[in-house]
Amino acid sequence: MRIFIAIRLNNDIKSHLKNITENLSPFFERARYSRVENYHITIRFIGEANRAEYEKIVSAVKKTAPAFDRFSLTVSSPGSFKRKNKHIFYCGLENSDKLKELHDFLNIELDKAGIVSGNVKFSPHITLAREVVLSEGYNGIDYETRNINVREISIMESTRINGKLTYIPRFTAELGGKND
Repeated sequence: MRIFIAIRLNNDIKSHLKNITENLSPFFERARYSRVENYHITIRFIGEANRAEYEKIVSAVKKTAPAFDRFSLTVSSPGSFKRKNKHIFYCGLENSDKLKELHDFLNIELDKAGIVSGNVKFSPHITLAREVVLSEGYNGIDYETRNINVREISIMESTRINGKLTYIPRFTAELGGKND
């Protein structure tokens, strides 16, 4: 199965991100929009994993989650990066030491379990649209910041159901401690 570890988002945040996407869409000649129900923050992409690897990943998540108190993240400005001639649009997150520490701790636990990270740079964001071709005249939009209360982390399966990319939570572990 194809999996990743993520912070799932509540419906209020998803609605906020959908509004941002709708405000951006007049500036897109063409785009492949992320499905609202798929919005998330990837902590670590794994890729294909067999059953034995999956069990090691579950164990690493079980060791990581209780080691961290609940915390908040702030959704910040929409941005993009270019891949070939097209853009990927996302909402960034304000810098968070707690999220970086969670990511690093999880990577250590995964590395110990033999699930090697490949040293991919961690750039947390929420993907809004892929394969975007911009119209002329785009130079940003107004937006409101929002807080995300991080209470758990989940192992997600990426699959296609009836031709639609769908992310299914396969295992969730609550963060230990109290919310800030």
